[in-house]
Amino acid sequence: MRPLFAALAVLLLPLAARADMLPDGHKGVELSVRVEAQVPSGKALVLANTFEGGTLIVPGTDQKISWHPLGGEMQLRLVGAGEGDAIKAAGADLDRDKIKKLLAAGVECAPPFAGVRTIVDTSPAEQVRWTYRATIDGNKCSAELVKQEYLDATGKAVPAPSPSGPPKPIGAPLADPPKPADAPAPAPTPPRLRPRPGQGRRPARRQGRGVRHRLRRRRRRPGRPRRPGAGLAAASSAALSCSFKHGSRAMS
Repeated sequence: MRPLFAALAVLLLPLAARADMLPDGHKGVELSVRVEAQVPSGKALVLANTFEGGTLIVPGTDQKISWHPLGGEMQLRLVGAGEGDAIKAAGADLDRDKIKKLLAAGVECAPPFAGVRTIVDTSPAEQVRWTYRATIDGNKCSAELVKQEYLDATGKAVPAPSPSGPPKPIGAPLADPPKPADAPAPAPTPPRLRPRPGQGRRPARRQGRGVRHRLRRRRRRPGRPRRPGAGLAAASSAALSCSFKHGSRAMS
């Protein structure tokens, strides 16, 4: 089994190293915990899921701890004194599997909580500390979070840094450049009408006839409508006049 774990550690090492890379505008912080409690003989308090797998708690003292998100959220638990010593020894060897089994028999004292890895680099804080107050009655355990503090390099409490949202991963693709404003659409071209059959240009002869017809209409007197059969009557009168003239010449 140990060769298998060693192979997995080699494969996961680049991922862990990449996760530890600080994003722009952030810095790392130290973590600590303080638990105020009266632990009866034969019992022990353990903070589960620290970097080692579990950390044995010494009540009434500030303890530096380490944490990684891959280990899961931390949680305060009550175990037997023998399990506490075994967890401390297994933590020195980073035997997380053994610690996990020992913690499974423990009693949960408080809800789990996530650690803090980075904060904005404009904050003067250098450490985050959680303070708990625990009450133990036989095999029962109850703990409440008293406060979570941000401390500067001298241990003085400072305001909590402003949230900056989740940090962007290293090597993330750049955002697409802004697109230029859309140019106005060109005006639609009106459709080209095709002449209907018979509406094309007329022959030159028909055009000439049309001109002569219009000239004849202009010669007519205005206000005098043309009567039906007027043309026929005029032609008959002209024929009779011509016959009369020829008859007169023959008689003379």
